[in-house]
Amino acid sequence: LNGARAQRRTLAHLSQIEVMNRALGDMSALDYSFELMLNEKDPLTREKFREKILASEPDCIRDTEVDFLFDLLDYSDNDVIDKDDFQPSAYKG
Repeated sequence: LNGARAQRRTLAHLSQIEVMNRALGDMSALDYSFELMLNEKDPLTREKFREKILASEPDCIRDTEVDFLFDLLDYSDNDVIDKDDFQPSAYKG
């Protein structure tokens, strides 16, 4: 790796860490996102999830943080959050 490429990768990783830190640091948004998932009968799409999170009027949440929370809850990686995401067979790894 040359210096410039390593620096770009490091900056990209730092940016990702910053998004995770902000998203997980706002516990009200995290709590609300879990509550949403548990109370929804229909699967939540990314856009529906975003609308509901923003409707809760969080202190300050960015689109990247909403996307991070959605991806965190979408265990089955099928672009929807539903009850199946929380079955043991849905876990990646």
